[in-house]
Amino acid sequence: MVKNLKRKFVFERAILQHTKNIFRTRIKEDRNLKKGIRLNRNERVLDYPNSLLSKIFKKTNGYHLAKYPDQSLIYNYLSKYLNLKEKNFYISNGIDGSIKSIFEIFTKPKDKILCLHPSYAMYEIYSKIFRTKFIKVDYDYDNFKLKVEDLFKKIKKKPKILFLPNPNQPIEDNFSLNQIEKICLLCKKNKVLLVIDEAYYMFGSSTAQKLIFKYENIVILRTFSKSFGLPSVRIGYAISSEKIINILKAFRLSYESNFLSDAVVIYFLKRKYLVNKYINQVIRGRNYLSKKINQLGFKVIGKESNFLLIDLKDKKICEKVYKGFLKDFIYVKGNYKYPLDKCLLLTCGPIKVMKKVFLSFKKILNKC
Repeated sequence: MVKNLKRKFVFERAILQHTKNIFRTRIKEDRNLKKGIRLNRNERVLDYPNSLLSKIFKKTNGYHLAKYPDQSLIYNYLSKYLNLKEKNFYISNGIDGSIKSIFEIFTKPKDKILCLHPSYAMYEIYSKIFRTKFIKVDYDYDNFKLKVEDLFKKIKKKPKILFLPNPNQPIEDNFSLNQIEKICLLCKKNKVLLVIDEAYYMFGSSTAQKLIFKYENIVILRTFSKSFGLPSVRIGYAISSEKIINILKAFRLSYESNFLSDAVVIYFLKRKYLVNKYINQVIRGRNYLSKKINQLGFKVIGKESNFLLIDLKDKKICEKVYKGFLKDFIYVKGNYKYPLDKCLLLTCGPIKVMKKVFLSFKKILNKC
């Protein structure tokens, strides 16, 4: 009994020591949602009409808050949408849920994890939580291109997992399907699990979905937050071989999501034209704003996602533009560390919104 208590104390103390420097906090809603233009979190820029929820639940059969959800419906609709059998995908709590499950299942302390850098912050956070060694593949900041040879060298050092966002953010540098297959082959040769984050793929980049039938070492992660514009419902999914999906399912919670979120997602899966309409609006707005800012002499990175990274060349100008946007209730992402400290990231929306952003941008620059 005493030995067991000692073991428990030592284990808990080790966990406390390990996590004490990992600071996590909830993101506060500190934006003016009535006056503001939300461009700092890669969300849908335009709000849905207030009547939408009523429409969704009027068309929902079996509306039962008092029973556990039957998730066969969302799996059936997602199966048709993806043109995949259920054995090849698994629903999770956003992409976050899949990333956490992958760390829980496939890693042990001191395993090497390879990831593009900078990228989605949760890769590094989960790496710290699960005590893996986080190895970065950096960009060449003169041309904002990934150091691909460095990526290949580090794959050959046999990390446990390679997380490969395609497109990545904040720096969008996309891989073609041929490039992804080369990376997949190299990963297979070196026994590396390749995890491709396709959060932004529907805005123009390639998907690696068909590769899951050729390679068992690949997992594709997706979300309904970006192209579907539904970050509030917190649903994503993983696509992979039957073998890997079975492993993920073995570690799943009792229910992957909930009835209310499922109903919202199913509504849009049945109405793909609504999703495609907004995606096309975002693409037109992105291309409009990119062209306009380019004409002012600034470098703009972003052709296949829903955001633009703007290189303002000067840190002080960058700070002034960021603060000027705030005064106009335009929320963008700034305050990056070197070497991106001269850059702003902003989410794109329809042209009518991007015109307001550009007018504000020009006004602020004239005062600099």
